[in-house]
Amino acid sequence: MNHPRKAVKLMLIFISTLMVISICLFYFCFSAQSKNYVESETIPMDYTIYPSTIPENQLLRIDEAEQLYRHAFDDQVFYGVVNPDNLVKFIKHAWQWDKNAMPYYYELLHWEDLYDGRGKEDGIMMSFTEFIRKYRDQLVDNAGNPLVEPKVFRSIKMRGYLWDKFADLKYPYFAYRKSWRYSPCGYNEKGMAFPCPDDKLEKSIKYLNYAIEGGYHCYEALIARMLFQQGDHYKDEHYKKINKLTEYRKSLKSEDLKLSIDYAQLMAEHSSIIGILRVTEAYLYGLGREHDIVKAYAWSLLSDYAKQKIEEQGNNLAWDSEQLPPVWEYNEQIQNHLEQILTPAQKQAAQGYLTEITAKIVSWNYNRWRDEIEDFHPKP
Repeated sequence: MNHPRKAVKLMLIFISTLMVISICLFYFCFSAQSKNYVESETIPMDYTIYPSTIPENQLLRIDEAEQLYRHAFDDQVFYGVVNPDNLVKFIKHAWQWDKNAMPYYYELLHWEDLYDGRGKEDGIMMSFTEFIRKYRDQLVDNAGNPLVEPKVFRSIKMRGYLWDKFADLKYPYFAYRKSWRYSPCGYNEKGMAFPCPDDKLEKSIKYLNYAIEGGYHCYEALIARMLFQQGDHYKDEHYKKINKLTEYRKSLKSEDLKLSIDYAQLMAEHSSIIGILRVTEAYLYGLGREHDIVKAYAWSLLSDYAKQKIEEQGNNLAWDSEQLPPVWEYNEQIQNHLEQILTPAQKQAAQGYLTEITAKIVSWNYNRWRDEIEDFHPKP
């Protein structure tokens, strides 16, 4: 009579034992995966922002830091060391608080546990663990003193703290990324952009200005935040409906409206289609520029010329292809309207002005210019 009860008890004991073993296995697996990031509660954190000890003329520019990292470590497929010499150089910068190298060192620590030894057949030299074992003695400063990995790299919470502080201190890499935290403000279920509160737009504008001061060419994003409540040139996430200049933010000051068109003209001089459109609108509606339909017509013709350049080269040099159709359509509407009201003499004058502004185009590769970062003098 007691056999069934004993069997049940044994079964319960067996299940309980399995649960304990499973919990232990989960704990140890999680600990192994998290060994690179120890929460700040377990490490006494120093919240001081240290200047780099590397001479200023040896600090890495933003693009240089990324390229050095990419040529040192593979974080895409095999998660191993590609070039030990480059990695030595890169780590020297990161461990000495070179701000442009630090984010990529965090990336390395995030991925290095996924090392796949099969990568040796594809040029992967070794794991990061093996690298540290073999090259630790080369991680020294200019005077030959051994370097120590800053504790901040072992706390994921500290990373967020540093990124915020670096942005506030106007380091351009971090300021640019922080600007996107505030605007645009997402989309509804129909894909239409939510309007952003003015305070969020102003914060985004502040950090974009920091980035521009540091060498970024992010004027396209900046004027979108300045001009439109959505913080974007488009009303929707699929780039079907473009915001018109007449829909500018009601809180926008006249001097800021003019400044945004100044920036748009700078973009236009590097063949930005949206920049050309905004200058066209500015002259057409007298917003940020004097009302001048002759100049508006000339700028609209420049948009046609830019479109021809794009089609000739076949690679959408002046902007992203999916964003172009609404611009062409709107520009055509403007042209048709102007052609109905301009006299032959005015159209002839517009052709002369078109020649003048075309000669001022610095580059027909807007995307390249937009992505360039002129941070020639990184801060320590």
